Amino acid sequence: MSSLTTSEGLGFRDLVFSDLQRYRPNERPSWPGVLMRCLSNPGMIASIILRAQQMAMRRGRVRTAFALRTLGMVLVSADFVPGMDVGPGLLMPHPNGIVIGNGLKVGANVSFGGGVTAGVKQPDVPADEDGYPVICDGAIVLAHAVLAGPVRVGSYAQIGANSVLLSDAPDYAVMFGVPARKIATRKAVIPGSFEELIPGDTASAD
Repeated sequence: MSSLTTSEGLGFRDLVFSDLQRYRPNERPSWPGVLMRCLSNPGMIASIILRAQQMAMRRGRVRTAFALRTLGMVLVSADFVPGMDVGPGLLMPHPNGIVIGNGLKVGANVSFGGGVTAGVKQPDVPADEDGYPVICDGAIVLAHAVLAGPVRVGSYAQIGANSVLLSDAPDYAVMFGVPARKIATRKAVIPGSFEELIPGDTASAD
């Protein structure tokens, strides 16, 4: 069954360190480690901006959150619209061109490729009428994939590069095409860990 781990109860440090562990799963996370990763991978910079934005929205600092949105576009060419909830362990190794809407819900240990777009189908329709995607734990969304409207990406599902997802992706499904269709099934493996998880067990992914 699909699982969606939220950011509830996790602070800025917790979330940033959880993202760092996606790059360095066998190392104890630290702020010097975060700095070193920022020097070599813009995805870590993107994570810091996104997590700071989440904290700002949580505290009701909307203007700060939107200022961070602009900072993200300037520094890493990623557009994070304030208001989304992203669980721990987000991996964005190539953040350029990523656009995610303010109503997006992302679980734990999700991976985004470059140029991913996830939001409403029609930008001129109120979000509460059109809806936003939900991306469950362990899912992978590859480069330039588009998730449009209230679609659900199941746990450990994979959306292929350049695909357009218009309907729900089952757990463990590999979806590809325009519109995306199931073409295969994948194992519950988080990229970088090489450890297959038992369905429903996320403990070893933390």
